[in-house]
Amino acid sequence: MGYEIRPVLSAEWRQSRELRLAALQDELAPVAFARTYAEEAAMTEDRWRQRASGAGAQQFVAVATEGGDGEGGDRTAERWVGMAVVVVERPDYLSVNAVYLVPEARGHGVADRLFATALEWAWQRADRVHLWVHEKNPRAEALYRRLGFERTGRTMRSPLDPSFTEYELALDRP
Repeated sequence: MGYEIRPVLSAEWRQSRELRLAALQDELAPVAFARTYAEEAAMTEDRWRQRASGAGAQQFVAVATEGGDGEGGDRTAERWVGMAVVVVERPDYLSVNAVYLVPEARGHGVADRLFATALEWAWQRADRVHLWVHEKNPRAEALYRRLGFERTGRTMRSPLDPSFTEYELALDRP
């Protein structure tokens, strides 16, 4: 099995929706995302299309491929197994959001490849990339730190449960 990492095409809004809703049903969703399954399941088709179109953001997907090399070879099956979104919040503030891998794709280097592709896109637009991590999500923070992100000292209350803290991490362009 190979993995292809690439930007999401606007016509792929249904696959994007399916993966995002699966992510929001993951057991870690309450500490990994700022929105709930109910909120996003209620979104209109137009909103999903807009999200996939890349307006103000670029979504990247990891696609598991079987029967090919994942790099343009013949493929017999494809399955979306991961995502990350880079949001241009301001010209000088890009953030990585909505990072998710299905459980069976974890531990195979897919997250590293997903981040490498997302960061390559981000470096064309900014010299620093940010993200936020929930205090109860040490596995995600360990990944981000391994990739070079460091805490900035900024914190905020968790959007889904203000009794918890989220930490801002940042990575400067190498």
